Amino acid sequence: MRVEHPLWIIPAVAGLIAAIAGYRRYGMLLLCASSLLVGLYWNNNHLSEQNEESNETARGGVWSCRVETSTTRGALLSMEYGRKVWSSDKELALTVRRGDSVLVLGSLRGSFLETCSFSAIQSDCLQNRVRRVICNRWREKLLSRETSSLVSALLAGERGTIPTRIRDTFEMTGTSHLLAVSGLHVGIICGIILIITRRIFGKTWLAVFITILLMGSYVFLAGARASTVRAGIMGMFILIAWQAVGKTPNLLFIWSFAVIVLIILTSGSVLNDIGAQMSFSAVLSLILFGRSFRGGIGKILSVVYAGVVVTLCLAPLVSCTFGAVSPVAPIATVISLPFMLTLMALGVISLSWGFLAAGASILAEWTVFIWLKLLYMLEFRRFEFREWMLVIWFAGIIMLFLLSRKRGFFRRFR
Repeated sequence: MRVEHPLWIIPAVAGLIAAIAGYRRYGMLLLCASSLLVGLYWNNNHLSEQNEESNETARGGVWSCRVETSTTRGALLSMEYGRKVWSSDKELALTVRRGDSVLVLGSLRGSFLETCSFSAIQSDCLQNRVRRVICNRWREKLLSRETSSLVSALLAGERGTIPTRIRDTFEMTGTSHLLAVSGLHVGIICGIILIITRRIFGKTWLAVFITILLMGSYVFLAGARASTVRAGIMGMFILIAWQAVGKTPNLLFIWSFAVIVLIILTSGSVLNDIGAQMSFSAVLSLILFGRSFRGGIGKILSVVYAGVVVTLCLAPLVSCTFGAVSPVAPIATVISLPFMLTLMALGVISLSWGFLAAGASILAEWTVFIWLKLLYMLEFRRFEFREWMLVIWFAGIIMLFLLSRKRGFFRRFR
């Protein structure tokens, strides 16, 4: 399907008008259609450029780039006109941080940049300077590289210093998404802030305003990635609706609106962001097929079920992106969540002084030690998603549909 003209504007405007007029179901369906059309429109515009990049021959020269992210294996660099390339230079990855500028002497072929030498320039941007100072303080306060790197990844989105062995463990257990600051992290921070502000100011607009302000500050500090911005937009609308009408707004409606806003603000480049693709798809799968269980063990079952939904729905995308899918991801995610929450809290406390910071540092070390030991036990051989598995995958989607239908699948479109 090709969309060569901005037809998405028509259903977007019609959807907003219908929603304002009180026809929420039709307005939401129009916004969903608009989010699909705007994605196809921008994707078609960039498709020919990507084909030309993949077919070009190697070119040597000096390239001016901006660091999008870095790992122990290399760095993702953004060049002119929004073009992104990957450099498998470990020395470069350990030298630069997200947001830094770098001049690279090397050979460029398609989406890969082979470096001969480089010169890095630290970013003067406020968010990058603050993030650098905080991460340096964690390296001073926390005793081991494993702990400081995991805390920096969970709270500030800095994953470049995570040891390769730990990174491989998270990939083998399907929990790599926990290391990237995403909507889950923004939701956790927002929930904690909301609890504190309501304890102080009560259920007032002031508490909502302060929560939105602090949540936005955290999104800004974490680098304002597409997944965190999407979570921030959705969180803001949910908080405002809760305060105004006393109930949760339609999540599918808000998801569609957030997707359209991000695509417009980024001129479509968000569609090429793997993290954004994962985040949007995961949230959409939970909105459509998620369900909650009652009872004392219901919360645990709800988290496990959510992990199964996300793992199954995103299996083709994860396999195409990372080469394989981990079958133990739902269980590993459930086990990891308490350790992740604990480590995030201890990481914040460790920035203080005196015995409080020292105690948080020791507890953080033990938290990481036990967490990694459990993940080592859960390491399991991953499998590649083959074409013949599409039949099984489609059958699984139907099963999720039937399970969610009993809990009101069609009510999600009201």
